[in-house]
Amino acid sequence: MYANFPPQFLAFLKANHIDPNVYDAQEGLPRYVRIVRYKQRTACEIQQLVEQTQKDAGCTVTEVVGVAGFLEIADQSVKLAQLQGYSSGDLVGMDVSSGIAVHALSVAPGDNVLDLCCAPGAKLLLLAEQSMDTTAPGSITGVDNSPHRIATCRSLVKKHAGRTRGIVRLFTADGTAFACPAPRNIWWDVQAVKAFAQHNATANNFTANSSVTNEKPWFAPRLLSTAYACSGTTLYDRVLVDAECTHDGSLVHIRKYGKQWGWEQLGSQASGSGRSQPIPILQSRLLENGWRLLKPGGILIYSTCSLSRFQNELVLGGFLARHAKDEATVEPIPHFDDKDSGCGIVALPIWKPETDEEWAKHGLELHHRALFQRMQHAARLDPRVSNTSGMFIARIKKIGSNSRDVIESEIVPLGQTLIS
Repeated sequence: MYANFPPQFLAFLKANHIDPNVYDAQEGLPRYVRIVRYKQRTACEIQQLVEQTQKDAGCTVTEVVGVAGFLEIADQSVKLAQLQGYSSGDLVGMDVSSGIAVHALSVAPGDNVLDLCCAPGAKLLLLAEQSMDTTAPGSITGVDNSPHRIATCRSLVKKHAGRTRGIVRLFTADGTAFACPAPRNIWWDVQAVKAFAQHNATANNFTANSSVTNEKPWFAPRLLSTAYACSGTTLYDRVLVDAECTHDGSLVHIRKYGKQWGWEQLGSQASGSGRSQPIPILQSRLLENGWRLLKPGGILIYSTCSLSRFQNELVLGGFLARHAKDEATVEPIPHFDDKDSGCGIVALPIWKPETDEEWAKHGLELHHRALFQRMQHAARLDPRVSNTSGMFIARIKKIGSNSRDVIESEIVPLGQTLIS
């Protein structure tokens, strides 16, 4: 496939140390779909859905070992529209690499979760299923700065979310500046909402805080739109920063340029034409803001579908340089660390410089080596090894409550000088 790449994209690959031969793996990759509300289904229902999907696809369909709810369709050319399960809302298109990133958050029922770059919404749907609890539901807050993409996300929620739609709220906002805390405790309690409204109506003692109460969701169920729900002050239990990137690791995405959008657009997209700031700077700011909104003891996932070290290890390294070991620790990803999980997806270790020359070429110094040691539990998914789209995943735990304030000029990837 890469024989068709425009010179601009080939230059991007060379500058980012990405082997163009990785794109040859596209021809052998399967297609993945996810079973919606997987945990609510019986083994018999799941088997029937697998059998029906195999019949519709006309090829082998199997459950992905170790990643609950995902199906592997052997023929990547199968269209979602062919599948009865997709039409009925029982299946949604989602690469298993994205599923691993979501599962790595270890969301529990009742958690308040922030998805800082939520569109088009497949990850958000899975998060909602994991957070839903019939007695004390959590909440899913999705943020995206594109009105068009957030509308796509809303459509996905309406079609597939079912009861979990009741815990999802969406904001059209800049993820680097979003400041709305998690919904107030027991936001779903009708009596608490009424009591709150009556108290403030009679006492006239409620002072609106513009950063909390005035930032209304663009889309939310009624109870998540009330002044009570929007007056919360607590931080989030879990934060997903699946950051905007150049998508060079998503082989299916890259292929669409040849089939739909034109190879010329691939070059300008990867080079960042029209962007107000370099992608690694944007990613660093998204990661930093997500961290600011995470409660002590919480977990943040930083992920991209890029193979570029500048968007992955060097962004994570810059973050770790700003936050010491007693503030942030990169934890093992359960799917890859637990030998008993039986995960059928193989991950590669992170990239790190191997020679003094390579350290110097990336603007790295001797004291930076400890940062790569700290990030050793992050993982890369390479299509040639994992049989999935390319993905970088880091699971970061917030330790204690003493995370220091960071000024904007410090928020840069590792190896870059501070911005004035």
